[in-house]
Amino acid sequence: MGFHKYWSLLLVSSLLTVCNASKSNFSPQRYHVGTNPSISTEALRRGQSITLSPEESPLLTLDYGSEVAGFPYFQVSQVDGPVQLEVKYTEQFDGLNHVWADGPYYMASGLSNTFRVETFNITGPGKIKSYFIQGGQRWQSIKLLTKGHITFKEFGFIPTIDHVDLDDLPSTFNSSNPKYNAIWKLGANAVTAACFDANSQTSTWDITADGAYIRGQKPAISAAGNSFSDYTLSFSSKIVRGGTGWSISQPLIGEGILLLLVSNLPNATSFVNTNRTLTPPNSIVVASGWGFVNQTTLDSQAVGSFPIPFEIQEEKWYDISTTLLNGSQLSVTIQGSQVLNISLADYGVSDQSAGSWGFGPYQDQIALVRNVNVHAKNGTLLYHNDMEHSDVLSEYGVQPNTKAVCLDGAKRDRLVWMGDFFHTSRIIPVSTSRWDHVRGTLDYLLETQISTGQLNIAPQIGYNPSSLKSIPTFYDGLEDYQVLGLLAFTGYFQRSGDIDWVRGVWPSFKKQISWMINQIDKETRLVGLGGFIGDANGTAISAAVVQSLKEAATVADALQDSNSAKKYRKIAGEVSKAINARLWNPETSVYSHSISSNTSYGVLDIAFAITSGVANGKRATASLTKLASLKLAPGYKDISTTSDSSADISPNTNGFLLGAAMVANDTSTAKYLLDNLWGAMLNDRYASGASWEYVGQNLSPGLSLFTSLSHPWGGAATYVLTEHIAGIRPATPGYKSWLIQPAVEGFGLDWASAKVMTRYGPLSVKWEVMDKKVHLNVTAPQGTSGKIQLPIGYKTKTVTVDGIATSEKNEVFLKSGTSIVTFQLS
Repeated sequence: MGFHKYWSLLLVSSLLTVCNASKSNFSPQRYHVGTNPSISTEALRRGQSITLSPEESPLLTLDYGSEVAGFPYFQVSQVDGPVQLEVKYTEQFDGLNHVWADGPYYMASGLSNTFRVETFNITGPGKIKSYFIQGGQRWQSIKLLTKGHITFKEFGFIPTIDHVDLDDLPSTFNSSNPKYNAIWKLGANAVTAACFDANSQTSTWDITADGAYIRGQKPAISAAGNSFSDYTLSFSSKIVRGGTGWSISQPLIGEGILLLLVSNLPNATSFVNTNRTLTPPNSIVVASGWGFVNQTTLDSQAVGSFPIPFEIQEEKWYDISTTLLNGSQLSVTIQGSQVLNISLADYGVSDQSAGSWGFGPYQDQIALVRNVNVHAKNGTLLYHNDMEHSDVLSEYGVQPNTKAVCLDGAKRDRLVWMGDFFHTSRIIPVSTSRWDHVRGTLDYLLETQISTGQLNIAPQIGYNPSSLKSIPTFYDGLEDYQVLGLLAFTGYFQRSGDIDWVRGVWPSFKKQISWMINQIDKETRLVGLGGFIGDANGTAISAAVVQSLKEAATVADALQDSNSAKKYRKIAGEVSKAINARLWNPETSVYSHSISSNTSYGVLDIAFAITSGVANGKRATASLTKLASLKLAPGYKDISTTSDSSADISPNTNGFLLGAAMVANDTSTAKYLLDNLWGAMLNDRYASGASWEYVGQNLSPGLSLFTSLSHPWGGAATYVLTEHIAGIRPATPGYKSWLIQPAVEGFGLDWASAKVMTRYGPLSVKWEVMDKKVHLNVTAPQGTSGKIQLPIGYKTKTVTVDGIATSEKNEVFLKSGTSIVTFQLS
């Protein structure tokens, strides 16, 4: 059987396993009934009935045990009503105590519910399913808002992600330390929640003969008008419940002007928990920023609510026109009558730059929108859409996802952040083995490539990628994400050996590499772009480029593109030499953050200098000693100039450091990070079972309720445990040849084991230390070979393979099959 055929069968088998698992719903594991949310819960039996009553037991707390995602549903067996229910969703428990839970999420529509609270009106028994996907949560509460009793016999989420057993993944890790086993699952769970199949995330709009039927969400923005300014937006809308919402001067990702037209809120259709202070009846509510309420880093500024001089009825069509001129003068007419004319500057709102328009009512509201027109200041018609055809979905970024992709996080943002994908692309091969999720993400990013070679750094999954190419903010911001995206590609090839797919996309990645090379200063030979990694002309970005060029040369070798391989290695050597000449500071014995900041240094400067091979052994060791001044309770702050009192610790940047520490055999740094930074994520009050976005110095989530607690960029510990603690790494692409170098000392482990599903079959190792002997049991698939090597500094007396003594000392070469190797230590 050919390797490619085996690889295809292996993938099919894995997909069948996932599909079979996904047939079952996510069910809560524990519950509590009372008057308030409670973290003290008891086990929930399958089929157990639970009744809520308004006096003593109006609120049900549900704990799913770990991150889940999908369509919320509950089965009602009996109701004395009608009754209204308020349902909240949150990753950390404390969100249940907040009015908006741990939301709302205004970054992008994300093919999920913007809001983490929704209300249901229950009139009889049956299965109640939410229209919207909830992207990720562990906790849920159901509160009875009205008189009457209701009895449930089932709760859960219909999965929109793989529903897998983390103890039975295709690739695995275990050790004698249960804490490390739980830490390994953090990254595995995060990629399971953040990665999903094509068409699994359904549209958040319904297109009807009467226009777009839109339920409450962040306004979904048209891709057609990102550069428009000084225009008039007009449309017709019918409020089905509560109000209709729209935005103007709104970038696809960014701040704009948001407006709500609130109905007369009749009792027959209004929920009892409707916020009549935020959304008064018969009014227009105006806000500037991301939304109508603040959410940590997404600031919103209330402009005000303005009464309408006539009643706004539900189930009635209204012609609405909105004009924003000179970035400040905002006016609205309804049915030809002007109802609003204000200068935003009078309300402290700065001038609004160019931007598109979008539609989305507020929480629990529903409206129809049709006949959208945009006119220029001089009256020229710029845009028309009757909103009655399916192509509306792709234009407004609400079509089902066209490819299997991985997001930066499960619950929030829900964008394909290219730089964040670096860690994701390394976690998948050692856990879920969903190679198709890696390829799908890279394919989706490649569809956004522009003529210069750059890829969109954060495409939204509901748009056609080609429609985003004309928006410069997706290409000019965080330019160093291009380098991390390239490293995700080269890392995928190293672990998969997927030569056929790589051959097809290689010309596109060569264009990206050419753009990257053009950012290297001809005189200094340092990289003149910055962003998330660090400053321009700095160690981190320049070393990351060195690493990416070296890895790209390996891809070129496999494709017999010798000219590119030679070119990339030559340039990598030049940049490496420049870093050591210009950015190594002999006085501080560490690589500088940049030429303009030669006394400061950071985690990523040290990490990339090591993993790229720029730092020799002596300089790597010296740099790592400087970490002491960056050390805080959970881990290491990003840069030496950051105030200790304000530093949230990033498992993303510390993840690069964790890998670098293992490359440099600095087990003390690696152990500190595993035990403290990743150990903090196991605290049950906050835990989601997945890796976090940030960790605060008090070991709580770093951005409070806003923090994503299922973020693959924080899951580096998962692949480091497999590749460095168990020790399985590819020596050539696809594990055709492999290296097993276990970390048998420095972590207090008696044993560790791992299995990696390669394109040739499973490769596994279990090592154990006993009586000054290191025993290893290795099983390698047919067609592969490799070596076992003890860490640097170990000395052995004898080595046996299957009981037969060899002449080797610290390394043993093996072919396929099962072998037992024993090192007798000196």
